[in-house]
Amino acid sequence: MSSTLNAEIRERLVRYLAGEISLAAFQEWLVPRAWDVEQSGNAAAIELANELELRLAEYTSGHRTEAELREALLPLVRTQHSVYGASVPTATSASVTTRSPVTWTSGAAGRGFAAAPA
Repeated sequence: MSSTLNAEIRERLVRYLAGEISLAAFQEWLVPRAWDVEQSGNAAAIELANELELRLAEYTSGHRTEAELREALLPLVRTQHSVYGASVPTATSASVTTRSPVTWTSGAAGRGFAAAPA
């Protein structure tokens, strides 16, 4: 489990950001995994889970709106994750619906989801 835990967490995060699952469903899925992540020995998964817990705590304590939470979570998604046929929020909180794969990008031109190269 430890070798894929980081990928599983990121995949589920992408599903939340793409609007495929609700925040409540994402939290329900994440909580038991976050409790056990330290035991996995997977440094990347531990770091990701800790960052997610921090951002979620900011939201649940009223320091962020859900839109602000989504904005804060976007940088945690890396370019290796593709979403097909989903409404995917950009870094500016707008959304785009596509049937082509989209990937998270971050660079000099800005950050956000963009169509993957064909």
